[in-house]
Amino acid sequence: MRMARSSAVVFTDLDATLLDHDDYGWQPAAQALALLAARDVPVCIVTSKTAAEVAALRTELGNAHPFAVENGGAVAVPRGYFDGARCDAQTPVTLTTLGAERDRLRSLVTRLREEQGFRFTGFGDMGVDDVVEATGLDAASALQALERSSSEPLLWQDSEAALKVFSAEVAAAGLVVRVGGRFVHVLGPAHKGDALDWLRARYAQAHGPILAVALGDSGNDADMLEAADIGYWVARPDGSYHAPATGHIRHARGVGPAGWAEAIEALIAHHEI
Repeated sequence: MRMARSSAVVFTDLDATLLDHDDYGWQPAAQALALLAARDVPVCIVTSKTAAEVAALRTELGNAHPFAVENGGAVAVPRGYFDGARCDAQTPVTLTTLGAERDRLRSLVTRLREEQGFRFTGFGDMGVDDVVEATGLDAASALQALERSSSEPLLWQDSEAALKVFSAEVAAAGLVVRVGGRFVHVLGPAHKGDALDWLRARYAQAHGPILAVALGDSGNDADMLEAADIGYWVARPDGSYHAPATGHIRHARGVGPAGWAEAIEALIAHHEI
C-alpha cells in the first residue's frame, strides 16, 4: 500500500472508540473503514495500548499507516512510509519516543506509593493473569499489553482527593497523569495531541497540509481532539459524552465503533473528507 494522497488523515483512539468497550470488536465500523480505504484516507491509531498490541490489530485491520502508542508517549512509522515506499501491516516500524522512558515512570510511582501510601496497582505490579482480570483481554493480548516502553497504567484504588494529590506530585516531577476509560496513566510530558502534531508535520513535509480528523471518548483524548481540525467525541457506553460539543469538536451519534462509523459517514456525506 502506498502512502495515501488524500488531504484528510483520521486519528483515532481505540478502546470504547474504534473498539467496543466490552468485547474490543471493531466490526460496526467496518463499512466506514472501507469507505476511508476507498478514498485513500489514512487511519492513524493513537492509543494507550502498546506497540505489540497495535501490531496485532493493524494486521487484523490491514492498516499500513503510522500510529502512536501509550497515550502519545511514542510514535511508530513504517520504514519508508513518508518516502513513498510500499508498506503493509507487517512493514517494520521506527519507534520515536516523545515522552519519558518507562523505567523513570515506574520508579516515580513506586516511590510515591511507598512514601505517601497511595493505593493503586500498576502494570509493573501485575502478571498476565492480573491484566486478564482487569481488562478482559485474552492471555496473549495481556502479555502484549505488558510490553510497555513509555507509560505506566495504574488501577486506581484510592479516592478522587488522593488522585489529585498524586497528580500534583507527578507534575512536580515533570511528568503527567492522564485518566483513561479503565486506567490512570502516568506518562512523560508528551500526549496524544503531541503525537498528532508530530505526524501532521511529517505528512505535511511529505505531501502538503492535511485535514486532521480525530475521534476519542475520554479525558486522555482531549488534547488530540483539540489539536485536530475536526474532532469527535464518541458516546461512552452509558450514552454520555466526556465533554460538550464546542467549536470544531462535535458529538458522534452512537456508542463506540457504531458512533465512530456514524461520524466518518457523516463527514463523507457532507464532503468534508
